[in-house]
Amino acid sequence: MKWYPTLTGALLFVSLTTLTAEAQTKLPPRRPVQPRPKAATPVGVTMKDGFMMKEGKVIVTRDAHTEALGAETSVVNGTKITPSGTVTMPDGTTAVLKEGDYMSLTGRLTTMAMKAEQDSLMQLAKNGKGKVKIKKK
Repeated sequence: MKWYPTLTGALLFVSLTTLTAEAQTKLPPRRPVQPRPKAATPVGVTMKDGFMMKEGKVIVTRDAHTEALGAETSVVNGTKITPSGTVTMPDGTTAVLKEGDYMSLTGRLTTMAMKAEQDSLMQLAKNGKGKVKIKKK
């Protein structure tokens, strides 16, 4: 029986000294991690591959290289485009590119009026109003 209080005191002493020894040890400070570099983004505005009328000139972009169109060129579907902006479709109809009009390398023509219509439809869809019937009074 005499050993019981002595044994309890010894265990209590050992447990307290080990806990304080653990509490006083410090972990080394963490090194700051450098952020990962972002992918290189082009500085200027890039254009999709195709032909565009800009400042009275037909500009052609292929594989991210943009230059003025030098000679008449034909595209995949047979459409021909001249440096002056005249477009001859495969069925023989002609059109003249206006400022901001775009033609893809496959021959799809997109005019500024088409872009404006798409933008207005997107704004309607974004606002959530869509097509609404007007009540007659």
